[in-house]
Amino acid sequence: MIFLTGFPGFLGTRFVRSLAEQHPDSSFLLLIQPKFDTRARSVLNELGLSDRAELLHGDITKPDLGLGERHDEIAEKITRAFHLAAVYDLSIPREIGWKINVDGTRHVVDLLEQAPHLDVFGYISTAYVSGKRTGTIREDELVHDAGFKNFYEETKYHAEVIVQGRMDVVPTMVFRPAVVVGDSETGETAKFDGPYFILKALQKLPPVTLMTRIGSGTREVNLVPVDYVIDAMTYLSNQEENIGQTFHLTDPNPLTTQGVMETFTKLLNMKVAYVPIPPGVARALMSTGVGRALGISPELIDYFDHPAHYDTSGIQKALKGSDIRCPRLPEYAPNMVDFMKQHAEIRSNAMY
Repeated sequence: MIFLTGFPGFLGTRFVRSLAEQHPDSSFLLLIQPKFDTRARSVLNELGLSDRAELLHGDITKPDLGLGERHDEIAEKITRAFHLAAVYDLSIPREIGWKINVDGTRHVVDLLEQAPHLDVFGYISTAYVSGKRTGTIREDELVHDAGFKNFYEETKYHAEVIVQGRMDVVPTMVFRPAVVVGDSETGETAKFDGPYFILKALQKLPPVTLMTRIGSGTREVNLVPVDYVIDAMTYLSNQEENIGQTFHLTDPNPLTTQGVMETFTKLLNMKVAYVPIPPGVARALMSTGVGRALGISPELIDYFDHPAHYDTSGIQKALKGSDIRCPRLPEYAPNMVDFMKQHAEIRSNAMY
């Protein structure tokens, strides 16, 4: 029985579909908030999984996950588990982030400690638990005192500390995605945030225009398509030798800030002259009416001028022999842009 949180979010929905294909004889226990019941049932019907899944109304912020008397019964049934539910908003208040991301993760792990038949637990963290660390960030590194760019990073860091601390009793793999964007082949996404804010801002500008360049423009911006993330997690979680490992689901060869901007402006048929400004000035500017008009949050600026590189030695070794690879942005950016143009009704969403 596969236990999963984060359904029917974008990542959760795609992951359930992938796991169902990989484990055709398995059923699902999907922990959801009651308010998502109608949507969850609709998605299960679309996936053809209504007869293979049970929706569990619950709440990860509660010590018993809101399962009440069924808590121990559920623990007994679980053989595989994946925790995706979290708040991914960069501007999240610390108290809310702590309650959902930290306490919620602790409560999930508490349940899994009582699951006698558990074979593997996949925890979806983030590459940005590295916070303000600079230089090369390795997959086997976590604890640091460099600080964080926002409360999202801080709360996800402390959540992963909990997970790593229980690895001796819970058979765990940790997955750390970078900024997740749409499907590399179709461009499909359920939310327009992160780099999509930049794309939307560019669309509001004249085809020949001036554009600010944050800092030197030489820092890496790490974007990964959702299909790579899902395919990699599905494959890796099936390999018993990966238990106890942490994997960066990041682009091993990311573009620079300038490279990302040039890729997007070319696809939008724009000619742009860049005016360099310090990151602090850019953050201040995005906190004004200019930022609100362009739809760019000041918190996003930090991810376009931070000198960090995410090493992928471990995941590349683990994926060797498979046909799974992370495509580079220029390969799939046209699909991102086309999908965005055709689906203007989609809004940003703080939940995956």
